[in-house]
Amino acid sequence: MEITVKAGTRTYPVIVERGLTDRLAEALAPYAAGRKVAVVTDDNVAKLWLPRLLAALPEGTPVYTLPHGENSKNWETAGKIVEWLAANKLTRTDIVAAFGGGVVGDITGFAASVYMRGIDYVQIPTTLLAGIDSSVGGKTAVDLSAGKNLAGRIYPPAAVLFDPDILSTLPPTEWKCGIGEAVKYAVLAGGEIFDIMEDDLKKGDNLERLVALCVDYKRRVVEADENEAGERRLLNLGHTIGHAIEAESGLGFPHGVCVAMGIAVIARACIRGGLLGKDDYLRIMSLLQKYGFPECPYSVRAMLPRLAHDKKLTDGTLKAVVIRSVGNCEIKEMSLDEAEKFLV
Repeated sequence: MEITVKAGTRTYPVIVERGLTDRLAEALAPYAAGRKVAVVTDDNVAKLWLPRLLAALPEGTPVYTLPHGENSKNWETAGKIVEWLAANKLTRTDIVAAFGGGVVGDITGFAASVYMRGIDYVQIPTTLLAGIDSSVGGKTAVDLSAGKNLAGRIYPPAAVLFDPDILSTLPPTEWKCGIGEAVKYAVLAGGEIFDIMEDDLKKGDNLERLVALCVDYKRRVVEADENEAGERRLLNLGHTIGHAIEAESGLGFPHGVCVAMGIAVIARACIRGGLLGKDDYLRIMSLLQKYGFPECPYSVRAMLPRLAHDKKLTDGTLKAVVIRSVGNCEIKEMSLDEAEKFLV
């Protein structure tokens, strides 16, 4: 299945297809032919899948392997990647392949965006989270000591190539991380996404269908608001609290799990505030329980100082995503004091 994203800065395909990993040479040909390709991956993916990718590329293709995990997504690593691109003499007409999960995709896109003021890159996601969310939309970033994703830019890839079969080696913790983002899309979109999530993801073509539906939902949002001036902020459902949980835990919880916990916190606040009906609230909470997401172990009041550093805070106003019903969320502006009253 091919989904075309027609963003303001670039039009690019997102190809979701089982068995694509076995046809990477063919899939990469439109973007790699006649160009030097450099690969950025992490040590986990390198052990499992890198030989398959390199078999589709010219002998001697340079590879940069970073340690897996969020701790690698920083200025220092990004600088090393940029220096490595220069050392391997990539030019403005060459291309970088981000072969990994969200961390690899984010930092590779960021490095590609600043090297020679921007060269092409392709996303080849290897996790569910990256496949349904972070590889699409063009957000690139590194983390700062003050918070997650505080440095970055919108810089879309030349293409996204995702093979759901590559998830066969995904550890349970990474699988659950992706499910957390899938719950976000289920609450935002409702309909078939929520139905599939309530069913069995491993039945028939449910997984491939879920990926395509999530990508298509994000496509519509990104096309309407690439630079996150309005509607795209809906994709932050669960993230404001989720990022606070991540910071509070010292990155002890994976990102997608934090998003799921954040959705639970928001759902409770919305039903207490009369925004969300009981039936939809119970449906959301049942979905979170179905996939075994834990309760947030921190009090909301303890995490409030984290919100003051949220990148979505503007002039002391937080643009929170609230839930009216399954498939109906909206952006609600509130001061930090109002956020405290709403959430606690």
